[in-house]
Amino acid sequence: MKRDIDYFNGMSTKDLLNRFMQKLYSKTEFIQYNDPDDFFDPEQEYGNHITQCIAEERDFIRELIRSTSAEAGTILTEERIEVMVQQKREEINKMTGSAIEDYIEKISVTYIDPIPECRQKYLAFQWLCRFWKFIKSLFTK
Repeated sequence: MKRDIDYFNGMSTKDLLNRFMQKLYSKTEFIQYNDPDDFFDPEQEYGNHITQCIAEERDFIRELIRSTSAEAGTILTEERIEVMVQQKREEINKMTGSAIEDYIEKISVTYIDPIPECRQKYLAFQWLCRFWKFIKSLFTK
């Protein structure tokens, strides 16, 4: 007699979604220290955070399936586990709707411009300072 195993240990898709959203909203402010000559893309910063949250949620689901199957004495192949993880992530994505877009609207990016060491009164000194920084960077890499 084969019994059905709850591979998610009683956690519903809604529970997993709530866990994901809590992790996502754990960081809503991004601070960027930038040189005025550097280009900063804020989408990269919060995009990395979103990607990291999704990866952590996938790892959590994967570990949940592994531990529950081990407790039940069932051996699952890695391929089967990945299929189950993907199915659960798709269910979560359907429930997410516009939640990620809502999150993006609520984040803030603060730019802090440190005083560059090459800010000099005379243009020639600025160029000399930047050239010196360039030369130093060649030898420190």
